[in-house]
Amino acid sequence: MLGASFAAVGLLFTGVALVAAQITENTRVVYGSSGALVGLAYVMRIVGDIGDGTLSWLSPIGLAQKARPFAGERWWPLLPLLAAAVALIAVAFRLAVRRDHGSGLVAPRPGRIVAAPSLGHPLGLAMRLQRGALIGWGAGVLVSGIAYGWIAPTIDSFVANNKALAQMMASTGVGSLTDTYFATSFRVLALIASGFAIQSALRLRSEESALRAESVLATPVSRWRWAASHLTIALAGSVALLAVAGLATGVSYAVAGGPWSSVPRLLGASVVYAPAMWLVTGLAAIVFGFAPRWVDAAWGILAGCFVVALLGVVLRLPDWVQKLSPFERTPALPAANMAVLPLAVLTVLAAVLMLGGLGGLRRRDIG
Repeated sequence: MLGASFAAVGLLFTGVALVAAQITENTRVVYGSSGALVGLAYVMRIVGDIGDGTLSWLSPIGLAQKARPFAGERWWPLLPLLAAAVALIAVAFRLAVRRDHGSGLVAPRPGRIVAAPSLGHPLGLAMRLQRGALIGWGAGVLVSGIAYGWIAPTIDSFVANNKALAQMMASTGVGSLTDTYFATSFRVLALIASGFAIQSALRLRSEESALRAESVLATPVSRWRWAASHLTIALAGSVALLAVAGLATGVSYAVAGGPWSSVPRLLGASVVYAPAMWLVTGLAAIVFGFAPRWVDAAWGILAGCFVVALLGVVLRLPDWVQKLSPFERTPALPAANMAVLPLAVLTVLAAVLMLGGLGGLRRRDIG
């Protein structure tokens, strides 16, 4: 039942992505719109579970949970998900035969006649290429942060009826239940924001595969400057996302009844995960530099970090396995005490991996 509920949600959003892929020829729009709908479904499920539960029925994720694995299983909530998935996939096939090959149903908007001066520099071009992705991921963490902060004042009653969540939160820190909840929330938000960091770093591979990188490298721009520009967006953008998550959580918590003095404290608790995100970005960079065909392994690493963070305690994974995740090495603020050494080690390792990836790129063939 548990596996079937996961599969049903996955099939539904497969249909969503297929439909989006027929409407637009821009893969970034496909990823952004599909990801935004996943985030919306997640937030609707959270808000619905905190309230009277009505909103949860409108969320695909919430509907899948109504199947109640390990708690009196019932199959019928999965039927609407499967029916919607089949309908979306059928619509996608129908749209595919109505559009031109290589383009979408909606024509892209033409650009300006004269390019902005910033596009004459590698960093400006990288920012323009990744601007949409950054905005999309930012909207996702903003909405999630607001939801997490709004729930915080009622977390005592929420956790009391959820033993698995209480067990997971108990492993995060030693502070109050509210602080432990924030620490767990920021770890999840950092993992979500890491999706942007990896996507941003792997934009190098998509530019290379589509032969667009050759146009840039045919100019006086070096390989190092070209790759470093995208990695800079990945590093700085990930910090910006963490800041947005921390501010959104702190402000919504204060509006819901918490103290306003918690806003800067929660901002610091979110940004502390930057070195862990940088390390994941570094892993993507070094794989791109030496074995570009295997760059998708970076997503597998992130998936492993998700499993450790969300299910490591419940699955009783060995401690050494959980410590393989850089997010588990990060101090779980505000529930735990600040520790500078692990952050410094993660930052140094991230820098070494990125420099190694840039070195590998300089020595291999492009394309």
